Amino acid sequence: MPSTPLNNTCGMLGCKQPKSKLNSYCHEHGGRDVGFARDTDKSYKTAAWASIRRRQLSLQPLCAACLSRGRVSAAQHVDHLFPWRSIGAHAFIHNVFQSLCQPCHSHKTGQEKQGFIEHYGLEKISVWTIDDYGYVLAHGGDSLEKN
Repeated sequence: MPSTPLNNTCGMLGCKQPKSKLNSYCHEHGGRDVGFARDTDKSYKTAAWASIRRRQLSLQPLCAACLSRGRVSAAQHVDHLFPWRSIGAHAFIHNVFQSLCQPCHSHKTGQEKQGFIEHYGLEKISVWTIDDYGYVLAHGGDSLEKN
């Protein structure tokens, strides 16, 4: 009798590493074995995050990605420019934030899994990597555009 194949390799195209316990990626591509959902839920329920979120949506109520493409859409998400889980817990608060609608937030998250971090400026979209975190924070963050 045939059996179904085991899906135990990383979901990143071409990667043959074993996937992690909590998602379909290996550790090199963002896989996690412990604490992912619980840590995330706690972090987003703090007074500090509520304050950051309220401030960001007040300053930028429209989706930055849509605006950079000439569209107008209300923002529902406050996005950490650099994925804080990849940097460390301190990056949850010390980061650059941008307001995004649901489809644009999902797109940006998908790009992050491939190693690209998109910052949506009024004039252009800048693409960063996780290694640029310190540089961007040191140079003011939200007004910074990549040359």
